[in-house]
Amino acid sequence: MENSTKIEQSWLEKAKLLGKSIVLPEAGFSERIVEAGKICAEQKIAKIILLVSDDNQLSKYNLAENEYLKIININTHEIRPMLVSALFEKRKEKGLDMAGAEKLISDPVYFGTMMVDLSLADGLVAGAEISTADTFKPAFQIIKGKTKDTKVSSFFVMVREQEGKEQVYILSDCGININPNMEEIVEIAKLSAESAKAIGFIDNPKVALLSYSTKGSAEGDDAVKMREAKAVLDTQNVDFVYDGEMQLDSAIVPSVAKLKAPNSPIQGDANVLVFPNLSAGNIGYKLMQRFGGFKAFGPIAQGMRKPINDVSRGANVNDIVQAIAITVLQD
Repeated sequence: MENSTKIEQSWLEKAKLLGKSIVLPEAGFSERIVEAGKICAEQKIAKIILLVSDDNQLSKYNLAENEYLKIININTHEIRPMLVSALFEKRKEKGLDMAGAEKLISDPVYFGTMMVDLSLADGLVAGAEISTADTFKPAFQIIKGKTKDTKVSSFFVMVREQEGKEQVYILSDCGININPNMEEIVEIAKLSAESAKAIGFIDNPKVALLSYSTKGSAEGDDAVKMREAKAVLDTQNVDFVYDGEMQLDSAIVPSVAKLKAPNSPIQGDANVLVFPNLSAGNIGYKLMQRFGGFKAFGPIAQGMRKPINDVSRGANVNDIVQAIAITVLQD
C-alpha cells in the first residue's frame, strides 16, 4: 500500500501466507471499514466477512462475493439460529434467556464475536464507529482469556520512519486496564514481550516498566508498583530483557540511561514500554502519534483466547488494513 513503512509491508506479506478469515461487524455503517475490507480481499491479505443488517446496505459499493469476500446479513443468514443457541448455552448461567440471546445476536459485534468463538472466522476487527468498550464487551463475555487466570490487556504498535530508519515500539496497556495492580503489570509485561515476538517485528524485546521514578529516585504508589513488578520478574524465568522502574528518558535515550541507570540491562534501547495505568498509556501513545509523527496501530488485545481487536475511531483506511493484518498474525 502507498506510504506504508517496511514493517507495515512485512505484516501484509506475512498475513497473505496464512489465508485467515476476519469478520468486520461495522460494515453496514462504516465506509472506512468496507473500503479496508475491499483492499484486504483484493490483495488477499485476509478472507473478509462483512456483516450487515439489511441486504441493501452495501449496494453502492458494487461488491462481488468470492473466496476472499463474503457478505452476511445478521438477521436472515442461516447461521443465526446456531449462534443464538450457542450464545444462550454460554451465558445462561449468567441469567441470559433465549429472548436475550436473540436480542444480543442482533448486534453485529455479538454476531461476529460468536462467529469467532465457533471458529466460523479467525478474528474480528471493529472500533471505527463504536467505542473500545463496545468492541471488547462481547469478547470479555464470550472469548475471554487464554486461561482462567489470564488478564487480558492491550498494546499499540507505534511506527515511525525517520531519516531512512524505522522506529518500532510496543506500548501497553493503553486501551483496557484502568489501574492494573502489581501482579497484572507483571502479566502485561510478559504478554507484551510475547506479542512483540509473535507479530514478528521485534526479535529482542527490551521491556521498560515506566514511572516518574528511575531506580528508586522517587517514591509513591506507581513507582513502588513498577519497582515491585520488576522484583517479581526477577524470580521468574522470562526470556526477555526488562528493567524498572524507569522514567521514559531513561528507557529510550542512551545518554540519559548512562546517567540515571548505568547498571541497567536497558541502556536507552527499550522497545516495549509498559505504563503504570491507562491514563499514562493512553496519553503517551497519543502524544507520540500527534506530536511525534508516529503511526499508531491498536489497541490490539493480548491474552485473549482468540483475536478480537479494536481500531481508533480516528483510524483511516490504511490503519484498519494494518489492524486486520496484525489480527491475522496473532495466534
